[in-house]
Order: sequence, then C-alpha cells, then structure tokens
Amino acid sequence: MENILFIAYQFPPRGGAGVQRSVKLVKHLREFGYNPIVLTVEASDIRKGGYPEDPSLLQQLPEDITIIRTPAHEPIDLINRLIRRKIFRLAWFFNYKKFWERSALWPASVLPTACKIVAEHNIKLVYTTSGPFSSLELGLELKRKTGIKWVADFRDPYTDAYAWDFPSKFHWLKQRKFESRIIPEADKVILNTPEVRKLFIARGLTSELKSICITNGF
Repeated sequence: MENILFIAYQFPPRGGAGVQRSVKLVKHLREFGYNPIVLTVEASDIRKGGYPEDPSLLQQLPEDITIIRTPAHEPIDLINRLIRRKIFRLAWFFNYKKFWERSALWPASVLPTACKIVAEHNIKLVYTTSGPFSSLELGLELKRKTGIKWVADFRDPYTDAYAWDFPSKFHWLKQRKFESRIIPEADKVILNTPEVRKLFIARGLTSELKSICITNGF
C-alpha cells in the first residue's frame, strides 16, 4: 500500500461542511491502495478559532490512521484587536498576504514538518484540499522541494466564487494571478462539479488530461 500525504486544514474534530469530503476520502482511500497520512491543525486551535466541532466524525475513520497535528498560527488575537480599533480593513488592504485567509501563515510554518513526513514515510504523492486556498502554496513548495507528485482538490472555486471577499479589484486581480501561477503546477486537479472543471479548463488553470471531477456525496 502506498503512503500519501493528505493535507487538510479543515479536518475533524472540526465540524461543518468543509470537512465532509476529507473524512470520506480518508475513510475509503485504503480500498484503492493508498494509505493517507493526514497533516492538519491542532484541535485546540479549532476551538480557539471559534469553528464548529464534531468529534463524532473521527469515529468514521480507521482507528490506525496517522493524524499529525500542528499549530494553525491564525492571528486571531491580532485580528480582534484591529477590529476593536476599527482598522482591520486598513490592515487587510495593505498587508493582504498576512490577512487574506486566517490560515495564511500555516503553509510556511508547517513546510518543514511536511518535508520530514515525506522523507520518513517514503511518500511519492501529496494531496491538498482547498479552501483554504493558502494550502495550494504548501502543495507547490512540497513538490518543488521533494520532487513528489501533487494532487490539488477543490471543494469550491476561489476568485470565480461569490463567497470570498477582496479589499479591492486590484487584490482580486492579484489573486487571479496567484491561481494562474500555482494551479497549473499541480500534476492532477480534482474539481467538485463538471461546471467548475469546465471553468478551470477554459481559464487555462488545468487541462482535460490533468483534471477530473469527483462530486460530493450526499
């Protein structure tokens, strides 16, 4: 059975819609010859971030699955102070790299741990799931540093979706370039709907050959 590094920032005991896809993949991947080693965040950081919790989801996973948890480094206290002083939007505008997602600091902080896991477990494939979209940076850096294959899974589109806010049109355009720079580097791209797959292909972010649609279950 082949080990893969399964990077999922949103993972139980976090609850909510964003974790369901990862739970089911980790539950069934061994049936297809892949043993997932999960890299995610500390349970205490899930609580600190105020995210919904559902520890029962962990019971759906094989008991011997390896789950490695690291600090999330979400700047929650700083964000709250900036909000109280009514200057968060100003900080968001001028320091977008730090504040574009709560998870923006995680990829750089966890990269050494991820490289160590790849070496110790003879991993040839890394899987990332987005959002958060900062996880794409981690997938790309791992591919560049270790030479492993990278599969990028999208539960939602990013700049083409209505759910994400940007400080300005300039920042939106900058993130479009971020997508165009990073996503084509993935060896395989998984999209959650046929329409999103067509969109990514039309934008040149992936191709017919390098992409596949795996819909969510229900």
